[in-house]
Amino acid sequence: MRIAPFLLLLAAGAAWAQQPPADPDEAKRVVLRYTRALEVDPLAETAPRARRMLIEWLEGTQDYTVVVCDILGPIPAEKPPHSAELLVQQMFGNVAYQIEHPGEKNRDRLQVAGVESMLKSYSAILAEDDKARIPYLDGLLAEKKQGRLAQHMAPIIAKGCAGKK
Repeated sequence: MRIAPFLLLLAAGAAWAQQPPADPDEAKRVVLRYTRALEVDPLAETAPRARRMLIEWLEGTQDYTVVVCDILGPIPAEKPPHSAELLVQQMFGNVAYQIEHPGEKNRDRLQVAGVESMLKSYSAILAEDDKARIPYLDGLLAEKKQGRLAQHMAPIIAKGCAGKK
């Protein structure tokens, strides 16, 4: 059922739409729930609202920084199917990893965590729309399946994040 992962989001989202949680720990829990729900069902009816709320939170937080690097192949330059959703999911996965691993500063690990989250969303999208296939991401899925995603991404991250702090 497409709506199931977002049932909790509807309740949390209604409250957040009026005012984000004042308690930083509660805000982090909501960010993690939204991120994980978007991995499972990125095309849900409520997904755009969840993305907007996460982006607003990312823009407003001083506690976390997400560096966006050119590591997603054709995204965003060529605008393949669902590229906007996949790009922001990479950001959400990065910040979710930071929340779950306080103090982690390893650039490669943060970027790979974001890519892993994005690949979960991509797989969920493909389950509904096989025409949304992006060969570059299929290659990343193959590397992940072989347990080599981090190793494969290392030189891509080094090049794509060069000069970014």
